[in-house]
This record gives sequence, C-alpha cells and structure tokens, in this order.
Amino acid sequence: MRFLIMCCACILIYNVQLFALPQFSLISGNRCSSCHVNSQGSGLRNDLGWYSYRDVGAFNPENINAEGLWGLQDSIRSMIGNKGNIGFDMRLQLIRSRNESKEQRILPMQMSIYGSYQLLPWLQAEGNYNIGPVRYPGQQSWSASVIVQSDNSLPQLRLGFFQPTIGIRYDDHTMMIRQLSAGWLNENVITPYNSMTILAPYFSAAGVEFTYESIHELTVNAGIFSNATAQQNSVSNVENGSLMYSARAVYWPRFSDNTINTYIGTSILHNQDFSLINAFMGIGLTDKLSFMVDMSLSDLQDISSRKMPLINNTREKGKNTSYLAELTWQATSWFLPFTRFEYSELIVNNSYQSIIKQMVFGAQVFPLPNIEIRPEYRIFDTSAPGYISRWGAQLHLYY
Repeated sequence: MRFLIMCCACILIYNVQLFALPQFSLISGNRCSSCHVNSQGSGLRNDLGWYSYRDVGAFNPENINAEGLWGLQDSIRSMIGNKGNIGFDMRLQLIRSRNESKEQRILPMQMSIYGSYQLLPWLQAEGNYNIGPVRYPGQQSWSASVIVQSDNSLPQLRLGFFQPTIGIRYDDHTMMIRQLSAGWLNENVITPYNSMTILAPYFSAAGVEFTYESIHELTVNAGIFSNATAQQNSVSNVENGSLMYSARAVYWPRFSDNTINTYIGTSILHNQDFSLINAFMGIGLTDKLSFMVDMSLSDLQDISSRKMPLINNTREKGKNTSYLAELTWQATSWFLPFTRFEYSELIVNNSYQSIIKQMVFGAQVFPLPNIEIRPEYRIFDTSAPGYISRWGAQLHLYY
C-alpha cells in the first residue's frame, strides 16, 4: 500500500508522454486513428478507443466493491456530451539503467491530461498538458492544434504545436529506435537515457500537416515545421528560422476474412543537417498475435550538437542505425506477454563505433479496467565487458 501511494504521488509530479500501442492495431485490425484523435495514435482517445478497453481486466470492479468508482466514468462521459472529449495517462516505471553502478529507482514518467472540442462540424480543437518538469532536451510540456476537415473523404489539415507524424510511436521511452547508441564516456559508464534521445519522447514543434485517410487501407502524412524545438533537442545546428519537413506513408491491408492484419510504411524527418528515416512493418492475427519490426537511420552532421563530450576534441559527423523486433501474444484480453530484441549502432566519422543490444521479456497485465502493470526483464550487451540484466516494472493508469 505504501508503494502504491508513493507511485500515485510521484505520478502527479512528473511526466513523459505515453505513446500508442501499435501491437493493439495488429491484434485488432484497426488503424491508430480508429481509437485516437491523432492519426498516428497516442494521446487522447476517441469514443471507440475509450470503450474498447473500458471493461478489460482480470477482475470485475464489482468483485472488490468498487463498481461505483468505475461507473463514475459513464457519468463523466455523459456530462461531456458528444462534442467534447477528455482523457488522461499516468505512468510510473521501476527500473535500473545500463550503468551497473546505478541503483534501482522509481522513475515517474507521465501525468498527461487531454481534451478536445468540436467547435464546428468541420473544425476541432485539441490539446494536452503534462504536469511536471521537462526531463529531456526538446521535450515540451504541452501541445495543441486545430484540425480542419469538412468531410471524411477529404484530406485533414492540422495546424498548431504538435509532434510531426513520423515512424511508429511507442509507449516505452527506453527503446533504442529514437536514441543514439552512445556509450563513449568510458567502457564502464553508459550515457544516460536523457542524453541519448534523437527526438525527445514528447517532442513537439510549430507547424502544419496534411493527413489523407479516405482510402481505408492507406494513410499519408506530410508536414512543414519550425526548427526551433529541434535545436533544443540538439539534432540540428542550423538556424532557428529554418524549417523541418516530414512525410509518412502506411499501407494497412487485411487478409483471410480480416483475421490477418498487416501494415507496412516508411517516413522521413529532415532539415538542413539532420535526417531521420524509418521503415516499419507488422503482421498480426486478430485477438491472438502481433509481430512488428522497425528500422531507423539518423544522420547528424555535427555529433557534438548532442550535448555529449567531443570525440578527440573535434566536431564529427555521425550515423546511427537501430533495429527493433517485437512479438506479442494475447493470451487473454487482460494478459499479453511479449519479447523484444533491439540493436543500435553509432558510427562517428566512419571510424568510431558504439553498439548496444537489448533484449526484453515482459507482459502487459490489466488487473482491473484502466490499470496496467507491466513487469519486465531486460538484458543489455554494451561496450562494458559481459552482459547486464535488470528487472523492472511499469504502472499505467489511463482514461
């Protein structure tokens, strides 16, 4: 009980954004936009996203005499009406870093509050605010936008301050897919996560983006964004007044009477001296399995812009390549064991090389509706001699 109270207290103080779950898309056969306001997933859930996991849990609230608390959600939903929507995500992580000298610690990850309102039939406003300090270079404490779409058959226009739609958005900020494989401090000390992000977990930028999803099996995004927050994230050394460009295309075919669900896609984010390219695909069996792979290639023209120690006191170019493969089994609606392998390689000036490998065994467990517990066992292979293993766990409360 003391641990649970401490978890809840910490969650109310700190934040890191929780991202959508692409494995749920492969298991359910739905695109991200089927359950989220954002076409890439993450953040505020629409009615389908809320109802889909409203009653999922190993135990029914009635069994613990708490049906009134869960029933309150229906009352709130009814009061909001059909023009508005609200939601939140709160998350805490118990983990040790790859640095063997570091003790296990509780890492408060998120307290995000979302809201949206249909101002006109063709105009929607949405936004979110994260309570707590900014932990990562380039992370923002808020995002907001207006979405213009006069008809579902037409493209959607989004304007505001939000994250460009690129790659796949995951819910675990320790994944290597958007990190540098940087273990260069010395052979025993691994660079901390908050210095390694290519893009911060909650990166946002001022910009405009078009989304086309009128063809059921196709999603296309293209945007133009300010470079100012990319400068904060240290992925670029060009002027704040320059622009970033993003593009993404995803194909979502289904086969065998919609029992086999797939996606395949690619994306790019680029400015004058930085680029991030993603290629990704996945296959799933409805209500049973999902398997997804992802590759990212980032090109940084000035590796010292990462706010890292200079290598040989010089400014160097760097290329970082990361691979990810994850298999998830839906044993029941409330228990989903998974395993994930990651490989990340950083090459500086075609000579210096740093490689980090990561293996994760875990499960997503929903003991009660709106509560997720995720136990994990991680094995790292870094520049330090031998392997490093870590137990960890995540607690997620959502609405």
